[in-house]
Amino acid sequence: MWVLGGNFYTADQIADFLTLFGTMDDAVVFEGHYFVAEDRHGAILGSGGWTRSRPGYAQGLGACETLFDVQTVRSVFVDPAATRRGIASAIMNRTERDALQHGVDTLHLTATLSGVALYEALGYQMEEATELSFPNQTRFGCIRMEKSLAKLRIRAA
Repeated sequence: MWVLGGNFYTADQIADFLTLFGTMDDAVVFEGHYFVAEDRHGAILGSGGWTRSRPGYAQGLGACETLFDVQTVRSVFVDPAATRRGIASAIMNRTERDALQHGVDTLHLTATLSGVALYEALGYQMEEATELSFPNQTRFGCIRMEKSLAKLRIRAA
């Protein structure tokens, strides 16, 4: 977040986000839909996954309980030294295949502003521009997006 989000957010916005939410959402691990990309030496290059659980940040969006009664991509992060090498795309492709294997037809996500271009390139479409509201009144812009996995299901068949 500090490096890749620096062109989109102030240091205070990033600090508030990391303090309140961090970069890891335990729900994706607990549900078994978490993926890690490593180099040949075992160093972690990136991670991410999806969950059926309501994200911890949903309250900061002012979201109602039913808004996140959907399958949501979460905790997709790549080491800044490993960007532009297809790691995030590979994690997302694996995440989508796993979601398909579990009967998911549509994935949703809330993208940081620094991640929007990646998700658009992967076929995610904007639902709405929104922002997280932090207790100290700091705001953190983000974009809610979704992707139908129907075309992937047809290709997999």
